[in-house]
Amino acid sequence: MNRRAFCSALLGAAAPDGEVTVVLFLSTICPISNAYSDRIQALFARYAGKPVRFVLLNPNANESEEECRAYSRDVEFPVPLRKDGNNAMADRYNARMTPEAVLLDAAGTVRYQGAIDDARNPARVKVDALRQAIDAVLSKQPVPVEGLRAFGCSIKRIRTKS
Repeated sequence: MNRRAFCSALLGAAAPDGEVTVVLFLSTICPISNAYSDRIQALFARYAGKPVRFVLLNPNANESEEECRAYSRDVEFPVPLRKDGNNAMADRYNARMTPEAVLLDAAGTVRYQGAIDDARNPARVKVDALRQAIDAVLSKQPVPVEGLRAFGCSIKRIRTKS
């Protein structure tokens, strides 16, 4: 599935040409994921009016759609936190943690995957990896940071019958 088909299937509309997509895997109950709310809000503000689409997904089997809706209201994200049904997107991108970011360029190629930045405490951030990756992709430059290993809470996947 290419990025256009992914966006269309997930959001009901294809992304415009040239737009990059940031998929953030988040949890409503993980304290580390929740500690990133302000930094995620800063990303929304930084890229407002730019060709950047944000998709927020909750892949955890132990969190409900209602919890996702309540969380979106509480943190006032401008886009809703949606359930990743059957962890389809988490499986597709091999996401393991919340929070974890996947950056797709206009062609649907993964250009960055990993941590949003390198520190749980915002005062200790030295590498703002996701921001640097978005800026590079928008500028049609190589991504300067290899995927930083995501840290946080492990994704609680839906168990399948074997």
